[in-house]
Amino acid sequence: MSYQVLAQKYRPQDFKDVIGQEAVTRTLKNSIARGRLANAYIFCGPRGVGKTSVARLLAKTLNCEKGPDKAPCNKCDSCLEISQGSNIDVLEIDGASNRGIDEIRTLRENVKFSPSKGKYKVYIIDEVHMLTPEAFNALLKTLEEPPAHVKFVFATTEPHRVLPTIMSRCQRFDFKKIPPKMIFDRIQDISGREKIDIDEKASILIARSSDGSLRDGLVILDQMVSFSGKKITPEGVIELLGMVGKDSVLELSGAVIGNDPGKAARLLDEMINDGKDPVFITNTLIGHYRDLMILKTADGPTSDMALAEDELAALKAQAEKLSLEEILYILQNLSHCLGLMKGTMFARAPLEITLVRLTQRGTVMALPEILARLESSGGDDIPRAEFSAGRAESAAAPSAPSYRAAPKKSVPPENGLEQDADEDAEDNGLASGDYAASKMNWRSVLKHVREKKMSVFTFLAPGKPVEFSRKRVVIGFGKAHHFNKEALETGGNKKVLEEALTRVFGDMPRLEFTLLETEDEARRSDETSARKTRSIENMKPVIEKALDVFGGQLLRNHMEE
Repeated sequence: MSYQVLAQKYRPQDFKDVIGQEAVTRTLKNSIARGRLANAYIFCGPRGVGKTSVARLLAKTLNCEKGPDKAPCNKCDSCLEISQGSNIDVLEIDGASNRGIDEIRTLRENVKFSPSKGKYKVYIIDEVHMLTPEAFNALLKTLEEPPAHVKFVFATTEPHRVLPTIMSRCQRFDFKKIPPKMIFDRIQDISGREKIDIDEKASILIARSSDGSLRDGLVILDQMVSFSGKKITPEGVIELLGMVGKDSVLELSGAVIGNDPGKAARLLDEMINDGKDPVFITNTLIGHYRDLMILKTADGPTSDMALAEDELAALKAQAEKLSLEEILYILQNLSHCLGLMKGTMFARAPLEITLVRLTQRGTVMALPEILARLESSGGDDIPRAEFSAGRAESAAAPSAPSYRAAPKKSVPPENGLEQDADEDAEDNGLASGDYAASKMNWRSVLKHVREKKMSVFTFLAPGKPVEFSRKRVVIGFGKAHHFNKEALETGGNKKVLEEALTRVFGDMPRLEFTLLETEDEARRSDETSARKTRSIENMKPVIEKALDVFGGQLLRNHMEE
């Protein structure tokens, strides 16, 4: 007798043998027991999770000599023939190679005939989404009102490609990916029956590589027996599948956490020289830091994290060394790196750049912390950041700028924003009769606004008082700064400015904002605001940090102009 692969040899022969699809099997068993059978069923889900196997079990149960209200006996002629795929009343059709209208017309003619042996004629159409629209339409009427002795079972990995008119005539069952723990248990069970000596970590690696498909896991197990005999080790699985070992991933991650760019570059070079694909390495690192994120935010590992005890302990130790903001920052940069790799032939360069950037990440702050410090300090003690990326690196990663934390530096009043306000006051074009008093009053307004709310002061910086008196204050902006005008017109920001004017004048003048209409006025406004925008430049690195952590996006005109 020829060799039978493990995936076929251990195919479920009863509903109780199906793992990971309890809701599906329970519903089908109850439907059979209560005689509530549908005309057609459609099984949707990823590959290798049991769709065709359950379809065969349904056909076997319906046609078993002891059925259909009981489990298949697996001993009668009908059960044995269906298991072997030779029963003439159960037809398995490949939708990919029988997708035309002619094949469906033939099927439609054949359904009229009664079954030869069993109680039902069952049509199982695999990959049904491959049928043409014409073939689907030819099936509609038969599907809705088939003969009493006919049942249809469709299977598809892409349910969105099935016509809604077909879907509405079927009972839909959604199959889910099988958890790694269940695949691990199944591999251990089958290995014991086959007398295969498999290491526990090797079973975990196979289960993790199966991506929720039990069939894929059994195919890998079969392949491993051919590769290393009946003694399977983790090293053998890693070598055969070209995986990155967990120890290597932990070591590389440790270099990133320890801010050691030299070690990170050396470890990456060793992996690539060992035949590991940079894209695969990046995906593995994303999975690793995703696990750290879960351990940081949840009470323990989730069901899809197949981990040995020592691996879990090592992950927890690394998670303790990173803040959640740092983990999110690392994940964002690795995900961005993965996108860059798709557009280059030299895939290792983006990964090397990303790893070096991550080892020099400095301090990553959460956005609420940044805002709190801005409000409490007026912006003076926020850590400034220096952009260390060169032109080539910026071109490689335009949307993920790098930075490093710089020492805190206070700006003396005589060299800071108040001095800028003084210099500007001489060119403000104030309409008030008392120029000196207006100049002093404007400086006082700026000072009060800055003390009250730094963000309002930043919005106000590019503007200039076109009219400034006790009765009326008009602040003008160049056309390029219309956003600043709109921001100051909102309730909260405008109120801060009104309070400052009230403190200066004793009562509240009428406050208005305007856009400077002529090109000459716009140019003069832009030239006047050039020195003031240094305060915005000082804030850019802080904002860039927040964007890196939280995945935001800058509006270019509002920050760069």
